[in-house]
Amino acid sequence: MTDITAYDVDLDASWSIGDKPHGGYLLSTMIGLALDEEHPHPMAVSAHYVSSPDAGPATVEVERLRTGRRVSTSRVRLRQSETKVEALFSHGRWSADATPLWSTGGPPVLPPLDDCPRAPAERPGGQRIGQLDHVDMRVDVATTMWAVGAPAGRAEVRAWLRRDDGDDPSVLDLLVFADALPPVTFDLGLMGWVPTLELTVHVRGLPAPGWVRAVQRARLLQDGWIDEECELWDSEGRLVAQARQLAGYRVPDGWTPPQAS
Repeated sequence: MTDITAYDVDLDASWSIGDKPHGGYLLSTMIGLALDEEHPHPMAVSAHYVSSPDAGPATVEVERLRTGRRVSTSRVRLRQSETKVEALFSHGRWSADATPLWSTGGPPVLPPLDDCPRAPAERPGGQRIGQLDHVDMRVDVATTMWAVGAPAGRAEVRAWLRRDDGDDPSVLDLLVFADALPPVTFDLGLMGWVPTLELTVHVRGLPAPGWVRAVQRARLLQDGWIDEECELWDSEGRLVAQARQLAGYRVPDGWTPPQAS
């Protein structure tokens, strides 16, 4: 039987969206406790959000399933009397000087930083997006016209990302950034809550210093569920993380999707 190590944590309320902690922050907190000196970097992470935890005291249980030479596998659970989030993930060691042997595509084309306004933490109506006090997000205005009542109908959002304190991004920051962009449903005129059911993140390398470029898209809305695919590219133009999540949405009566502009 594998051993389970329990850690007491205090979930920071300043990361909350409304009154619930941000999913990427939760994942980064959990995964960080399971890493070790020989396998210090997450590689493939799959998290299921069973129910939303509250800010405040919680327990993270770390179960090492296998310790290998190049890759180890662990299970982590976030609990508050019951399991709130559970993740299975593989971790190893990425090389700081790794370069692609083959790749396709490239980073999203974004306007210069000076032409991209910072996303505010305070939303109209008073709701606070606490993660935006920790993540400096500079949005491509062309993909956030929903903010002025003119959604483009493309289900895509692009932005520059960095830590609010200006520090260079860490590998754990990629788990936060992978869940940082606004829901692409906003670009379809659906402005309600989009709760994550499952989030998978593939970390592809260690991010270079500087800003991270991000793009998030959807392929299908159906039966109350939407996929969101996110790519993160570092300042050297390298793909450093890919993420996909399945999330819920609600359609108000009479809604029809806008025509792509």
